[in-house]
Amino acid sequence: MQKHFTTLRHELEAEIARQGYSLSSFSKVSGINRGILSSTLNGSPPKPMSINQLDKMIHALNKPEGWLYEKFAQECFNESGKTNWRRVRPLLLRCVELGRNDLITRILGLLMEDPNHISHVFELAEELSDTEQDSASIMLYRCVIENERNYQSERLAISQYRIFRAALSHNIEHNLRAALAFEPFRTQLPVQLKLEALLKLGNIFYTVQDWEVTGQYGKELHELAKRVYDYRQASQRKGYQPKAIPLEEPLVYYYGQGLTLRFSAHKYHERYDEARQLLDQLANLDWFDDHHPTNQQHIERFRFFTSFNRLSVEMLSGNSEALSEYAALLRAHPEEALTGLHAILQAANKHDFNVDSTLEDHEHVLYPFEIFGDAATGYTYTAAFEGFKDESIVISRYVNVYYELAIYYCNRKIYDQRLENILLALETTIVKYNRGRIIDCLNLFKKLRELREPLEIKQAKCNPDSN
Repeated sequence: MQKHFTTLRHELEAEIARQGYSLSSFSKVSGINRGILSSTLNGSPPKPMSINQLDKMIHALNKPEGWLYEKFAQECFNESGKTNWRRVRPLLLRCVELGRNDLITRILGLLMEDPNHISHVFELAEELSDTEQDSASIMLYRCVIENERNYQSERLAISQYRIFRAALSHNIEHNLRAALAFEPFRTQLPVQLKLEALLKLGNIFYTVQDWEVTGQYGKELHELAKRVYDYRQASQRKGYQPKAIPLEEPLVYYYGQGLTLRFSAHKYHERYDEARQLLDQLANLDWFDDHHPTNQQHIERFRFFTSFNRLSVEMLSGNSEALSEYAALLRAHPEEALTGLHAILQAANKHDFNVDSTLEDHEHVLYPFEIFGDAATGYTYTAAFEGFKDESIVISRYVNVYYELAIYYCNRKIYDQRLENILLALETTIVKYNRGRIIDCLNLFKKLRELREPLEIKQAKCNPDSN
């Protein structure tokens, strides 16, 4: 490897001489002490150069950023296989700043010749992740995954989780693939990440309507949050304060979301008695003692949603009186219209309820301006995303509402331009975000087109001069 040292220094010395600098004059223009500069360029053996010193020389020579980085990288690795991580780390950070992913890949390949450097790479990935350098940290996490030999290690699980989280988007099908790749590693995560991971997994399977798995993750999330809470309480009773776990949300949020996912699974499987029992728990979380400043706010929010969910269970059970109560609740809280209309339409389709007046009250939700846009550009529901942490859930709800609305019109043999627009929006959204619902929707479209043809013939007979 001595030739790499010589090549790097020869390049620098040749450029310094070409531009007419002496050692003293270049020391002044670069800001590097003359003695350090001499020992770095002319020492025998030469003093190891830092990336900061190389950057100063690059700047003084008016060369582009990153000049000679490849040769500097080679210098960080010697023939005996010993690598100076204290030199490699700042080089990697500079490559991140400059977007030199090609060089990062080469450096990581050289580092992994010594598996002991996996811990260094992982720690740097976590550091970059904290500074929101996602694309760079993902490269490092992938390096950890490809070279970690212990399948049960926590850093492997964390690396898988970081990649899973970075992969999440509006595309429900892509999210599902990311979830399936990640889920075997969830058990090895530390508690603070495991709570958030279980919630995200539960939400993904909620959006694809896999209710068995949704309920499973809801149960895991609920039970883990309860264990953490019980440990806190037991520790306090013994007179000591356990170390705080840095959670993204207060603990009660995860506890309640676990119950909510379980409730959703029971409701869609028509296990209404079990669903009601979970709602009783969600409505009474005042016992959940937590000093988090938003703890009570979440408790009240779960209680608020319980009032909607109780009525949705009653509607689905066939209670027509609950329908008018639910409609009144929606009028009082129009911000919940999207979820509420889905529940109303489900009950209407199941029990042949007439909900025309409720649909008229919420036409602005069912027929937003975007739905009448240019089909070539697709349809967006940006305004509906406000306030939602997981936008894929909003997309899923729109798909579900339009699917149920189309069934409702089909059952009533109604086919007009607004329904045509809804079907187009539904088709566009499913193709773009949730191809897993295509079979359901193709069957629905077939029924509606069968309905449309006789209606068009009837209209033509009523309007013989239309052509």
